Amino acid sequence: MTTSPAPRNRRGLRTQLRADAAAIEAARERAEALRLEILEHDRRYYEQAQPTIGDSQYDALVRELRDLETAYPELATPESPTQRVSGRPAEGFAVVEHREPMLSLGNVFGRDELMAWYQRLVRLTERDNIAFVCEPKIDGLAIALVYRDGQFVQGATRGDGQRGENITPNLETIRSLPKRVTAAKGSPLPAAFEVRGEVYLSKAEFARLNAQRAEAGEQLYMNPRNTAAGSLRQLDASITASRHLDLFAYQLGWADGDRPATTHAEAIAWLGGLGFPTNPLARRFESIEEVATFCEGWAEKRDALDYEIDGVVVKVDDFGLQRDLGVVGREPRWAVAWKFPAEQAVTRLREIQVSVGRTGVLTPFAALEPVFVGGANVSMATLHNFDHVRTLDVREGDDVIVQRAGDVIPQVVGPVLASRAGREAELREFVMPEACPVCHAPVEHDEGEAAYYCSNPDCPVRIARSLEHYTSRGALDIEGFGEERCAMLVRLGFVQSLADLYALPGQREALLAIEGLGEKTLDALFAHLEASKRQPLHRLLIGLGIRHVGTETARALAMHFGTLDALRSATLDDLQAVDGIGPVVAQAVFTWFQDQRHLALLGRLVAAGVRTDEDVSARGGILDGLTIIVTGSLGRWSRNEVEQLIKSLGGKVGASPSKKTSFVVAGEGGGGKREKADALGVEIIDEAAFIERLRERGWGDR
Repeated sequence: MTTSPAPRNRRGLRTQLRADAAAIEAARERAEALRLEILEHDRRYYEQAQPTIGDSQYDALVRELRDLETAYPELATPESPTQRVSGRPAEGFAVVEHREPMLSLGNVFGRDELMAWYQRLVRLTERDNIAFVCEPKIDGLAIALVYRDGQFVQGATRGDGQRGENITPNLETIRSLPKRVTAAKGSPLPAAFEVRGEVYLSKAEFARLNAQRAEAGEQLYMNPRNTAAGSLRQLDASITASRHLDLFAYQLGWADGDRPATTHAEAIAWLGGLGFPTNPLARRFESIEEVATFCEGWAEKRDALDYEIDGVVVKVDDFGLQRDLGVVGREPRWAVAWKFPAEQAVTRLREIQVSVGRTGVLTPFAALEPVFVGGANVSMATLHNFDHVRTLDVREGDDVIVQRAGDVIPQVVGPVLASRAGREAELREFVMPEACPVCHAPVEHDEGEAAYYCSNPDCPVRIARSLEHYTSRGALDIEGFGEERCAMLVRLGFVQSLADLYALPGQREALLAIEGLGEKTLDALFAHLEASKRQPLHRLLIGLGIRHVGTETARALAMHFGTLDALRSATLDDLQAVDGIGPVVAQAVFTWFQDQRHLALLGRLVAAGVRTDEDVSARGGILDGLTIIVTGSLGRWSRNEVEQLIKSLGGKVGASPSKKTSFVVAGEGGGGKREKADALGVEIIDEAAFIERLRERGWGDR
């Protein structure tokens, strides 16, 4: 028997122990750093309403800390941000002790994580027939409302979950909050009860407030959530009242005596019957698969709402099951938040650069440190124009809030002012260039306008951008002419004017010499060019890029005049006689047709065989003279399909409800347009009623 390997084994064990100790120490240091960082972000978010990072960045910090505490349970402490609700009552308000804690929700980020959460419920309850209630997760401020004998007596913020701020006078300024409630027959009112809800600021109201601040030269608000939070924490309730906040009640809290419901769905219906504003989009589902589909659907439709949502809250419906499942740490086991990809994040603005558009407009844009936001990596974002940069007071080197909603172009919302302290010397204010950054021609600027222009109509970038616009789907719809190909054709001299497009087939051999342009590619390009000649007049007007002439204006002009010759001969008075065409647009169109360069271009396009008339058979159609607005999520058709049908039948599609609106076709949601139409007394009908109305006018269902 030999013992020689033993010392070697002991040395290996000691080495392993030292490595384990080092790993634990590194984890301890990282966990402590994360706790301090999260607590600082909590203070800025909950107490100051001035966050310095985006929601997704905050969630990533919390998730990393939770993973460390799971891997090393000895690191978990009762004081950890993963174990308690963030935030504390702000100074200046009386403190309210919550009778029952206001908890935070755990997060899931997709179908797989939702299913894992569901499987935990199944294991804990030993049942798989669990019903759920889903509702949009409003991005606002959680509040608790107390009623005694039907009278609203106290309102408080969530605070740290145990204690919040007494903001009763501010909450009383919210018109949708019932000041007194009366029980329905057969449904006695508890002597005292609590209602929990979310106070929010609508997108329309947020835009109104920022428009006022921009006009006054004041710093713009960053987002509706922070603005709502700051509004509720005003010591002067009249300021809160001026912000026009709104409310959704999402839960019945404690109640003295018998509770008026045994399920969450019943409780929400009971609250709605008392006059509390409850979210009409809330739905009850019998299966987790239906829940996942609902959540995925609202991730795509969230922008259709007139208020911000950052996910969907999923709750077990049965109150008995909720009690059995209980709470772990700061989170109820019976509820979870399906979080959408964050639409806002914070990153560093490296440089403000300038791009040149098809009309010569110089547009500043932000070159950013790459950041993941709105489901994509973003390294550039629009800054709109010089006045906007000045209003935002955004500077090179700033930490900025970047926003990307759906497929919308990323934009800089504003600087994170709290991160400027001590860095002022590093920041550089933006100055608009005096010369075009591409062709170096002088930059022009008309007093009273926000735009700066490159003065050179032959600027290569202007030509390339005009080519992109002309060939785009909304204009002549010529497939195969993307940004890179248009820039290449201009750079190599094949296209110096829109009319040169139709001369490309005659340069086939020269084009074949270009890498990436083979026989089949050219055959397809030339076929699309030929097909574009048959597009109606309104498509040509869009493609020409006449200032102020978009899709609806182009269609109105084409339908009114019928032919390019008639439009070209129109006087200023003739143009202003077109329905929906005001003096500014009329002047822009008239001036465009007086320019000899433009007339020469039209001559070449006509010579190439481009169509110059419009099908005016829709004149006198069954919807002629009606202005109709379509909003919300429809069922049988998409919104775009309904709008196209309205136009084909002679109707006009409106952008925003007014007294001239004939009626509104509204689907699920509808947001601000529905609310505005209702306020104006404009008729609102659903999709089925719209189809029936068409049939009554003689339209055959196709």
